[in-house]
Amino acid sequence: MIGSKNNTLNGILLLIIAAVFLTPYLSSCGKSGNASSVGLNVQFEVLNLSPNIQPVDLYLGFIKQNTNSYSYPFSSGYFYLNSIDTPLQIRSSATTLASSNFFTINHLGFQANHKYSLFITGLNNISDTSQSTLTTILTTDDTASIPPVGFGKIRFVNAAIQSTLDVTANGTLAFSAVKFAAVSPYVILPAGNYIFQVTQTGIPGTVLSTGLGSTTIQDGHLYTLYSYGIPLRTDSSAFNTGFITNR
Repeated sequence: MIGSKNNTLNGILLLIIAAVFLTPYLSSCGKSGNASSVGLNVQFEVLNLSPNIQPVDLYLGFIKQNTNSYSYPFSSGYFYLNSIDTPLQIRSSATTLASSNFFTINHLGFQANHKYSLFITGLNNISDTSQSTLTTILTTDDTASIPPVGFGKIRFVNAAIQSTLDVTANGTLAFSAVKFAAVSPYVILPAGNYIFQVTQTGIPGTVLSTGLGSTTIQDGHLYTLYSYGIPLRTDSSAFNTGFITNR
């Protein structure tokens, strides 16, 4: 009798131990391709730079991530992602277009402890989607090597619609012939204050208006200068630039 009871207790203990070890594996079933960002510290920002797309929302794994919608031409600033499940979707937040999904990204490749920016640009043509120029630019913001002592690094993202642009820094050419929706490599600049001027490639005498003003490049930091809007327009879609401190 005692031996029988011991065998029963041993059997129960083995079942409990097996359940403890198998639970993580069972709970992971059916989640192929998905992952949690818990502990990954992935930082992300959304910049809605499309003049006519209206406010949009960010979805990850079909779950809305934001409380406030992203409106033109503002940046959300960096925030930590609660999930890195795919797909990543940008959907309209307008009541009349609530079901409209503008973009889907199925493969993200996010890495732990990194920053990313999603630029939304182009024009939405509702009547003829084949004529839409809507596109996204997804950048990794903090993987460049640290600049030498006394220097910073800056790159240029051209989100100004259907344009090819040159950029000077205090009168010296820094970026040349950057096409629409393209991202330049980082360049090294001595730490200090800069006036960045943007011109259309091939038209160097016409400086495009920008509200950026004097910008400080600090020792050891990474930056992104970006353009948006439509060159030579004077309405709400007018050309402008923005600036991000990546690191």
